[in-house]
Amino acid sequence: MPIDAATILAQASAYPALVVSPQRASELALEVTDLELACEQALERFGPGSDAPFEHALRRNAPPRSSDGRSLRAIGSLHELSQSLHSGKTSCVDTTGYFLERIQRHNPALHAFIALEAQDALSAAKVLDLELRNGQSRGPLHGIPLAIKDIFERSGKPTSAGAQVGGIARGNTDATVVRRLRAAGAIVLGTLNLDEYAAGGTGDNPHFGRARNPWDLERITGGSSSGTAAAVAARLVPAAIGSDTGGSLRLPAAFCGVTALKPTWGSISNQGVFARARPFDTIGPAAGDVAACRLLFEALSEPRPDARSAANTVNMRQLRMGRATTALRDSADPQVLACIDNACAIWERMGVAQSKVDLPELDLMTRLHQVVVKSDAALLHATTMREHAHQIGFAARSAIEAGLFLPAGRQQEALAVRSAMLDHFVQTVFTQADVVVLPVVGSVAPPYAQWSGNNAAAIVRSFAESGRACRFVNYLGLPALALPCGFVDGMPVGLQLIARPYAEDLLLAAGDAFQAASRWHLAAPSGF
Repeated sequence: MPIDAATILAQASAYPALVVSPQRASELALEVTDLELACEQALERFGPGSDAPFEHALRRNAPPRSSDGRSLRAIGSLHELSQSLHSGKTSCVDTTGYFLERIQRHNPALHAFIALEAQDALSAAKVLDLELRNGQSRGPLHGIPLAIKDIFERSGKPTSAGAQVGGIARGNTDATVVRRLRAAGAIVLGTLNLDEYAAGGTGDNPHFGRARNPWDLERITGGSSSGTAAAVAARLVPAAIGSDTGGSLRLPAAFCGVTALKPTWGSISNQGVFARARPFDTIGPAAGDVAACRLLFEALSEPRPDARSAANTVNMRQLRMGRATTALRDSADPQVLACIDNACAIWERMGVAQSKVDLPELDLMTRLHQVVVKSDAALLHATTMREHAHQIGFAARSAIEAGLFLPAGRQQEALAVRSAMLDHFVQTVFTQADVVVLPVVGSVAPPYAQWSGNNAAAIVRSFAESGRACRFVNYLGLPALALPCGFVDGMPVGLQLIARPYAEDLLLAAGDAFQAASRWHLAAPSGF
């Protein structure tokens, strides 16, 4: 029997700090009922699912690989900076100081950073300079300054997760990502702004300020990795690390005009990462170009003992590209679609074979994604919602609260059919194409004014529409690469490429080739 508003109000009494009005109870009842229906539809179509770990489904759907040895080919600005550091043309200290000065000058307008750690960064730079003078290099990231989304635990440091309550007051250890960055010689300049609890899509943080889009300060950055994309777009850092649970890295990358990689789920460790929804959380880099994302991915990714390594090159004339023909295009701005069509024409001139492909079960996968996200968020934040809901911003609270009223078994149902749905998607789509191109989002960044207000149902609908082309990718655990591909009304447009699990090499090769033949990724906002 569908849940009703009276039941919602009765159950809400278990959360004394959470105020649910009769109108909001009615909205939540409709939302919860729809999410439960999605579970029932998925079970009917795909059966009860399997108890085997989802990683097994990812591995059996990985593409065949053809050679030994990992590719470390890199071109572009981060590579050029690395060359300057290794040749002695510049020092780690001078490079770090340059970016620290840019952050101090521009961050008051952008709110991209939550915390700047200048002294720690300069101390690390001095050590790295000494190593280079002694002929010791940790690799291509040696001495490269970057920043991290404020979700990574670090020893002796606070981690806010963009919130006033519920973060980490003082870390006991370093997250795996932080350890690997430091081992590779990267210098962490500070922590980046985000939507509260990584539960939002605008970058409007009620506690640390509204992250501003460098292309237009009155428009949203997208989220939740808002500071990640804004900092890279404004050239405050050459690269940054964010996370993607339902488009949280790809959306701001598209809105701010930067390149970003969402790897296959599990490719980069989540140890020590503040969770948004554990079955989907994926760490990834944002940077000025594909080459920089490649270097960061290779430094951070988990070794796969069963994997055969990527070929150094991918022949574009042998690549099959699918162009998604789904409802995703029906609601998109025609000018955005024209930018993507123009990008496809660039690949076509390289000899990339293109065909139309249909993406099955998008609506169902999007709803199942939300069952898991909202259920997991409710588990993670139950105590905070019960005792401190009034200290959580309206947008984050609206994104979390439906999970409080979903029956406990629904999350397991939504996850149980995940492997079968991945098998079905791969057999339907990736037997026809090696990579698929589609929008990240169907519009350019809208003004913040369009997202303001206290209508919870409207916020949930807006998040759903902006994440429509992204959430299914997280549900299936697929890799995706966001690329700048044009401008509409002076604002960046982004496309995304998706591929089979563990086919990052194909995405990076196609992205490399595109950026070698275009200049959209080189465009920079004025004033920064």
